[in-house]
Amino acid sequence: MSRLASRRTPILALLLAGLFGLTAIWGFYTSDSAAKARERDARLAAARAQGEAPTATTPTLEVEIEVARSVPQREIVELTGVLEPIRSTWVAAELAGRIVEVPAVEHAHVEQGALLVRLEGALPEAELIRAEASHALAESELARQRRLGSRSVASEAELDQAEAEERRTFAALLEARTRVAYTRITAPFDGLVNALELDPGAYVQPGTPIAEVLDLSTLEVTVLVGDRQVSVLHPGDAVDVRVDARGNQSFSGRVVRVAGAPQDGGPRYPVVIALENPTEGNERDLRPGMLAHVRFEVGTRQAIRLPARALLHEFELDYVFVLEKGNRARRARVSIRPVPFRPDRVEITRGLTDGDRVVVTAADQLRNGMRVLLR
Repeated sequence: MSRLASRRTPILALLLAGLFGLTAIWGFYTSDSAAKARERDARLAAARAQGEAPTATTPTLEVEIEVARSVPQREIVELTGVLEPIRSTWVAAELAGRIVEVPAVEHAHVEQGALLVRLEGALPEAELIRAEASHALAESELARQRRLGSRSVASEAELDQAEAEERRTFAALLEARTRVAYTRITAPFDGLVNALELDPGAYVQPGTPIAEVLDLSTLEVTVLVGDRQVSVLHPGDAVDVRVDARGNQSFSGRVVRVAGAPQDGGPRYPVVIALENPTEGNERDLRPGMLAHVRFEVGTRQAIRLPARALLHEFELDYVFVLEKGNRARRARVSIRPVPFRPDRVEITRGLTDGDRVVVTAADQLRNGMRVLLR
């Protein structure tokens, strides 16, 4: 029995090996590459049947082509800038005084007219009281002189003097009211208090910076464009703005200003884009200093664009294969430029004409004069 079992083992192994071999042959026979090979052989057999002898020029390589067409292409540009508030200002003291109250909070939102800092106002208020009393007395004297003048009792000189005194005291009253108003330093517009480092008790002089207020309702980003691009941009044009800090979220913007001259005498022109700053809860969604990518169209122009896989790179030069009569490949040197936001396409700037049939597959397998089959 042991000798019989030992004889059966090699037989089973041979049967299994044969089964696996047949399976592999069948898989290869039914594969796409085998099917294409059989189709190619069939074409060669048909050529032989028609009396064409197989030579080195008999086509055996199948390729795909694309006809070069010079058509209008949208030109898109993406430039990077930093978001900035549409308005920002430093509020300064208008008169000397000691700070007695600081109700504003740094990095908090304030509304237009809200109190930022209050200065000690005893002396300005005292001046206001004196000015009001002097003006009231001058008004009374002017009224008396007018009554006397109507009865030809007062002279014109006395009436003129009374009128001048009333105007002088009125001017002093306006000045006193203004000085009292200057003791209250308020926000010039709705915005964010970006800097406020003064405390009660500090003494300020006229011109001392009090607080920086930023208007964040709308943000701006400035980008620099070339002379060819600036000529097609106009205020009101819509643009797309992506912000890195918001996960490349897109926002709608518009061109608000286009420079009429290059910046600092250079070759670039500043273009200012504005975008509304949406509110998320009580906070603005966008903040100054965030990096923004501005994408806009700068017109259309005639251009030939082809798949990048059609290119053959040799010694820092670029080539494509063009099919001529008889489907013979001819290598043509071309000049290219990248297509913005389309890494799979290239623009041919020189070397092709409209209507050329360009091979877009197997460029590395082609040679000058080789005949090919079209898929």
